[in-house]
Amino acid sequence: MKNSLILILVSSFFMLGLTVGKNKSNALIPEKEMVQVGIIVENVEKSARNWAEFLGLENPPAISVARGSELNPTQYNGKPSNATAKLAFFNLDNITIELIEPDGEPSTWQEFLDTKGEGIHHIAFNVKGMETYIENFTDHGIPMIQHGGWDTGEYSYMDGSEKLALIIELLEHYN
Repeated sequence: MKNSLILILVSSFFMLGLTVGKNKSNALIPEKEMVQVGIIVENVEKSARNWAEFLGLENPPAISVARGSELNPTQYNGKPSNATAKLAFFNLDNITIELIEPDGEPSTWQEFLDTKGEGIHHIAFNVKGMETYIENFTDHGIPMIQHGGWDTGEYSYMDGSEKLALIIELLEHYN
């Protein structure tokens, strides 16, 4: 009897060991490769110079402007938005730092700047199959707050503020 009990306990621990540490099949981000940290700033040129100095770069990256495209117009809280933002990207060895200066139009970027000031706005993950990801996040209480894109891709900002303490950006590149 005692040997049987020990065998049951050992078997139970062994089976538990097989499941501990494994990824849940219902993970919202199964790839777990974070590709970007987005930071809201008041002045992207100044912030880009500061980051370039911090990283020991001779020059900051070029500033670009994010605009909605006909293929992927910008939506903010379910409504069309003409929001644009100035962007600077620092492509590091392991991650990209994105500096974002909103233009004053309604957007998650402007809302963040108005309510929290400068700071980390989101972390981003590359995905394939945007609609499925949006649906899964929404089903888990992480709603979409902004969506848009460019001719060769799209993004969705998912509001993980309550559950994760920040916004998650989903990035899909078409190719």
